[in-house]
Amino acid sequence: MQRAADNADSAMDASVAAGPLPPVAATFAVALKLPDFWLHDPPSWFVHVEAQFALRAISADDTKYHHVVASLDPLATRRTMTLLWDPPAQGKYAALKELLLRRYALSDAERAEQLLNLSGLGGGTALELMENMLSLLGPDDGGFLFVHLFLRQLPAAVRAVLANSPLLPAKDYRSLAEEADRILLASRTFDVHALATDSPAAPSMPPPASPGASAPLLTAGIATRRHRRKSICFYHQRFGDRTRRCLPPCAFTAQGNGPASAP
Repeated sequence: MQRAADNADSAMDASVAAGPLPPVAATFAVALKLPDFWLHDPPSWFVHVEAQFALRAISADDTKYHHVVASLDPLATRRTMTLLWDPPAQGKYAALKELLLRRYALSDAERAEQLLNLSGLGGGTALELMENMLSLLGPDDGGFLFVHLFLRQLPAAVRAVLANSPLLPAKDYRSLAEEADRILLASRTFDVHALATDSPAAPSMPPPASPGASAPLLTAGIATRRHRRKSICFYHQRFGDRTRRCLPPCAFTAQGNGPASAP
């Protein structure tokens, strides 16, 4: 019994000497590799980054700050060097996030300019257009004007169908866009069907003549040629206009002359 107790005390002393176990967050932080900073869309990048922090239970300010710094490209690093050289003692991550959003996110005037100058669907879907508009809108609900800016980008027939939709007062923008896509698809399907129905029929070709029907015509042609040959004398049949003799009655007519006459 005494030997077992001594072994237990030795193991405890060894664990104390080794120091405390590393926290779970620190272990996850080592494995985390954030994507490069998105210059064109910083708000979306921070949403992605903060989801990564939450999944790995990373909450330490210094850890989050250094991960973001490691993800900056040379341009973004140069534009934030004032803060990177002298970061605040507390709130490093929040200060860096605010600076990056101020440097690269669209201003209110720029977002409004893009919303007011949309150019229709542009070959995409109504839902894609709505997602783009919502990203420009940000956390605001857009008020009464936003949905009408969206409707202006749709064909007149689709606007007419959506005019009394209950999704408008509910401000269910994504469902409204999905409904617009269903109407667009139905109208295109109808147009294709109508085009196929209204296209002019190919001109009908006369049925080919049967061998029995063409036989009388062939016989008549042969008889006509035989009659012509019989009305021309032997000499003109054989020598044409080179002959100096003719046997009347003969219907041969020399080029530029009247009927041939007997010598």
